[in-house]
Amino acid sequence: MSTLHLKLAQHFMQQEPRAAARRLELQAPEVVTSILGTLEDHEVGGVLKAMHPSYTAQLLPNLEQVQQARWLQLLNLADIAAILRHVPKHSTDTYLALLPLKKQTLCRMLISYPDYTVGAWVETDVLTLDDKMSVEDAMLRLKKRTYRGPSRLYVVDHQRQVVGQISIYELLCRSGGQLVADFMDKKVPSLSGYTELGSALSASVWDRQDQVAVVNRKQGFIGTLQHYRIRHALKHHEVEQIAPLMSSDLLDAYASSFANVLDLLIPGKP
Repeated sequence: MSTLHLKLAQHFMQQEPRAAARRLELQAPEVVTSILGTLEDHEVGGVLKAMHPSYTAQLLPNLEQVQQARWLQLLNLADIAAILRHVPKHSTDTYLALLPLKKQTLCRMLISYPDYTVGAWVETDVLTLDDKMSVEDAMLRLKKRTYRGPSRLYVVDHQRQVVGQISIYELLCRSGGQLVADFMDKKVPSLSGYTELGSALSASVWDRQDQVAVVNRKQGFIGTLQHYRIRHALKHHEVEQIAPLMSSDLLDAYASSFANVLDLLIPGKP
C-alpha cells in the first residue's frame, strides 16, 4: 500500500466525509474497516455518521470488540439505534452491552420506535429543568453539566411531562430564589414519537423554531428533535442516497480521484 495513496484517501475522508461515505459504501466492508482504521477517531465518526446505517452495520463484525465499543461511542444514540436495526437480532444485545448502562436503556427505547417515525431519531441526552427548581438550582445544574447546548431548555414535572420551556438568557436575568415555573413559557410545541417523518417535516411546529420536544404516548418527554435530523432521516429512506451524491464539479473531481485511490488501496484489484 503506497503511503502517498493512503494519505490522499485520508485527506479526502477528512475533508469530504459525506462524499467519501458514498464511495466507501460501494466497497467490501472488510476493506472499509481497514481504511477507516488509519484515521483518527473523530475523523472516523464523521464518515460513519454520513454512511447509510445498513452499511455501517456490516462494518461492526469486522472489528475487535474494543474497536466496536470505541466506534459506537463516536455516534449519538439515534445513529446507534438506526445501525442496530440492521444487525441480526441475536447480535443486538451484544452491541448494546458495549454501551454504558444508561445509554443501553435509552437506545433500546429508540429501537422500539419504527425508523420511519420521529421517535427513532430524537436526541435523548438532553438537559431538562424541574418545575420545582429555583433559578439558583437551575444554574447549578447547567454548570455541573458544562452545558453548551441550545439556548432554550425544557421544564418537566414529576411525571416527566413537558410543562414549559425557558431561555438560558432569561435565567440570567432572574433572582436566584425565584422558581423557574413562575416565568417559563407554558406553550411548548411538541411531536409524538410515533409521528411519521414525512408528516413531521411539514408540521406547523417549525414555524418559529428549529427544535421541538418529542413525547411518548403518555405525553412523557423522551427528547428533542431538530429539523435537520428529519431531513437527514428521510435521506436514509431514499434508495438514491446509496449512490454517489455530487453537487459540484469540484466534488465530482474529488470523488473521482478518491475512487481511483481506492482502486489502488483495495487488495486483489487487477
